[in-house]
Amino acid sequence: MSKPDLEALVTSRIAEAFQAALDKVGRNELETIAVIDDQRLAAILAGADEYIAVALVTLVCQINKSHGDPNPAHSSVTECLKGTTIRIPPTGGSVRPTIDQPPKGGRRIRKIVKETRVRGSLYDRKSARLLGFSVNTFTFLLLGYLLGGVALSPLLGLQPCTGVSISPPSLNPCTGSILGIILGAVGGLGYTYYYFVKKM
Repeated sequence: MSKPDLEALVTSRIAEAFQAALDKVGRNELETIAVIDDQRLAAILAGADEYIAVALVTLVCQINKSHGDPNPAHSSVTECLKGTTIRIPPTGGSVRPTIDQPPKGGRRIRKIVKETRVRGSLYDRKSARLLGFSVNTFTFLLLGYLLGGVALSPLLGLQPCTGVSISPPSLNPCTGSILGIILGAVGGLGYTYYYFVKKM
């Protein structure tokens, strides 16, 4: 038998998060996704003194987050649950089922929450890695261009140059700058290999 989900006492913060999700997706859609009826939703929105599943609060926060709600009290589970009382659902006897435990389709909420969370975190991680990789690659090329003109040109018996003209603003590559870009590209390839092959 699986462990029962934790429950949270409905507070004004939780009610506000539900209202925000309702405004974004509509009553019918929210009731379908959350597998709750109109009466229970109305009780939550009214801030009724009852417990609901934490998984349901998480789902509502994910809906708000996916719709770009800037208020952390609506999109952050931690913020949404501030000030509430968390409990383990009572067992034994005739216990009224919690909102995320309907007779049919009770696994749907957990599945939606899990899929949304995984998609969001993977997207954020990939975006951050690609952004970091792009910045580092550009830095290799830029440093190669600048240092090539300053450091490589004298080694080749040429005048050192920065490869940049201030007035008018433009690029004036010299032989050292071009060689520096080539070396920077080689360094970038090595970095790409390390970043995507060795580091994985």
